[in-house]
Amino acid sequence: MGVEEDSAEAIALALKAIKIQPDLGSSLKSRLYRAAREVKPSLNALKLARRMLHLYAINRGRVRRFLGDLLGEELSDDGRMLLELLTSSLVSNLHLGRPEKLTLNLRRVLSKDLIEEVEPWLGIIRSIKEGVIELPEGENYPRWFINMLRRILGKEEAENLMKFQDMARPPTYFTINKLLSREDEVLRLLEEAGVEFSEDERLKGIYIIKSMKRSRRILELARKGLIMIHDLSSYYAIKAMNPKPGDTILDVCAAPGTKTILMSIAMRNRGEIISIDSSPTRLRTHLRRVRRAGALIVNDILADATKPLPLNLKADIVLVDPPCSSTGLFWREPIYRWTIKPRHVRMFARLQAKILENSSRHVKPNGMLLYSTCSLTIEENELILEDFLKVHPEFYLEEVYPELGDRGLRGLSEARRLYPHRDRCNGFFLAKLVKRF
Repeated sequence: MGVEEDSAEAIALALKAIKIQPDLGSSLKSRLYRAAREVKPSLNALKLARRMLHLYAINRGRVRRFLGDLLGEELSDDGRMLLELLTSSLVSNLHLGRPEKLTLNLRRVLSKDLIEEVEPWLGIIRSIKEGVIELPEGENYPRWFINMLRRILGKEEAENLMKFQDMARPPTYFTINKLLSREDEVLRLLEEAGVEFSEDERLKGIYIIKSMKRSRRILELARKGLIMIHDLSSYYAIKAMNPKPGDTILDVCAAPGTKTILMSIAMRNRGEIISIDSSPTRLRTHLRRVRRAGALIVNDILADATKPLPLNLKADIVLVDPPCSSTGLFWREPIYRWTIKPRHVRMFARLQAKILENSSRHVKPNGMLLYSTCSLTIEENELILEDFLKVHPEFYLEEVYPELGDRGLRGLSEARRLYPHRDRCNGFFLAKLVKRF
């Protein structure tokens, strides 16, 4: 199959993914895989569609402004989406083949009516590809997010973060599941499969992939549960928690289960982890995943943590990793920047305060309450802790070790903040509270 055939198939697949009605927080990648299960595309087309959607999410703001000025109200939603998808790919220099041949192949995979509608406008696309027309520079982030970053980081550093997220690809980290195999054996299998990796110098036990000849092999190891692919921030949270064999841990908002498995590994399957989630679907997925990973000390409970938990339990450690606005994930999931609004930040902050309050009742004296989010906002992090500590003098903030990233804001210097452009991971907030009595 030639470049234009792959490109046409990828465009049709990406368009189908965009049209899937999203839930709040659902990524374009997850919608792409839903679409792929229906049409079963070639591997090349799937990879290309994923790249196209990533670029579409990054460039959508300025592409929409540019095309909106030209097109007015003349196109249907599908026609406009198709032109946005093509334009965002071409301004990022994604090679889609020759325009004439690509158009012929698009006629094969898209409806006749859609092609006839957009064909008069394809000359604009061709002019962009040939450099005759240039898109004006514009903001690739909503104004509220830009203002929020500038308040936190200052203007120059905020610009650095946003430019970095648009230009750099997120790294792939993995850890070895020592519940199922020895670390040296799994690392040998990866080397034999042509995977180049190195241990992250900041945290022992987590590795970063430099290159791989065959992605299929690493996916096989992940499906078997021998390795776990996840962000450095998740691993950092468990390192800071430092769970020990024999601990009793309450894992609140536990799905999808990465941190649950990492805790089980650190505890060597000795002790108990009670995992809480409010969704039966997420909880079933969570339990299947932790069992497949060989975590035998996990018990799942269906409960809504915004209400008092149905437990008579005092735990050594309570992990609160509540739903959040995911502003720290705008690097990995750029479509989130256009779906998350300030009202969502306020909504999540109200939920987080309730979850933290209810979870804190289950910390034993001298026990630990670990609070984490993948949000960069102050409203979901420092302000939540400030309000909590005002009414709970029995808790105090303790320094987080190891000291990665930056200190918390508003005087909460014991907490830690990770930023994508500085720490090469998701934006992340982590705080460790200890109960005095």
